[in-house]
Amino acid sequence: MTPLEDFDTAASTVTGLVSAVTDWRAPTACADWDVRAVVNHLAHGNAKVAFWAGAGPPAPDGDYLGASPVESFAASVLRARSVLTSPGLLTRKVTTPLGEVPGVFLVHMRVNEYVVHGWDIADATGASTDLLPDLAAGALEQWRSRFGSAPRQAGGPFGPEVAAPEGATAADRLAAFLGRRSVRN
Repeated sequence: MTPLEDFDTAASTVTGLVSAVTDWRAPTACADWDVRAVVNHLAHGNAKVAFWAGAGPPAPDGDYLGASPVESFAASVLRARSVLTSPGLLTRKVTTPLGEVPGVFLVHMRVNEYVVHGWDIADATGASTDLLPDLAAGALEQWRSRFGSAPRQAGGPFGPEVAAPEGATAADRLAAFLGRRSVRN
């Protein structure tokens, strides 16, 4: 698949999870965030794409979901996709918090966020965490390459790796690598 096809697949899966949320206050594996906060984080990240691509102002912290979280999240995905499909974006350089990178990196960032936080939403809501096996395996490979054996501190965005359960799916292994523990156990 192309990076944009990966984006569409991941975005569709997460949008489906968001559409099925019945308890926006359910706790998640992200210690300080409930489901609404995780979805808001994803919508905020979608808004940041325009800034990083040089196509809009900075996206300040705040509520990106309003009174209609499902609709607001879906609209944020469409806006991000619109930016990501801008002519030439995938090959030109863009500036992110991780430095200057090819524009296609923005697509990979969104896919990885969707896979990881999709797991958080699925876990918190009781949905299957067997999400996007190929994309989850790819994200795990990218994160392993990025972090290597560098220590991670508890309380950071990615905690120390925890043991994945026996027979874990790719998404479960990714979540464990990023220090997440299921809130359902």
